[in-house]
Amino acid sequence: MTYDGDFLGKLRQRDPAACTRFVFTFTPILEAKLRYKFRDHATVQDLVNETFLRVLVQIDKNAIRDPAQFGSFVRGVCENVAREFIRREYSTSSWPDGFEPPDRVLAIDELVADRELKELLRSELRKLTHEEEKLITDYFEGKDRRDLARKRGITRSGYNVKLHRALQHLIREFRKNQI
Repeated sequence: MTYDGDFLGKLRQRDPAACTRFVFTFTPILEAKLRYKFRDHATVQDLVNETFLRVLVQIDKNAIRDPAQFGSFVRGVCENVAREFIRREYSTSSWPDGFEPPDRVLAIDELVADRELKELLRSELRKLTHEEEKLITDYFEGKDRRDLARKRGITRSGYNVKLHRALQHLIREFRKNQI
């Protein structure tokens, strides 16, 4: 359906035929668009009505630049109304009764287990050769592998092979002592 400046002028004057055509044309389109996002029929109707109100306000301000794009304009206003509704609903909603957000502080038993695991890894690292220990500690410290390979005078892929072998050796030692 095409729209022109004459149709928008009739809407500005609140011509009953133009208003009826406007509402009957866009109601099913907007309802279908909003039903995709909202299940509640009353919410959908409220948002459709809010969309019509905002569009008519923009028509009264003569803010529509291209009457041929009127359909896209109405759908865009509807999208904005839906986003604002979602923002408003979720920003003011509270936690359900009985729900307590998780505590961000680690439990003492987790901290102890983490400390014990780190100490176990340190002791296993000490059992490796100095080169393997250095490869693994550099890796866990997040140092750049290209720089580390360059310092050792090997290619990056050669460095990765040595690192992989060192990690495999650490894993074998770790498993051997866990059994």
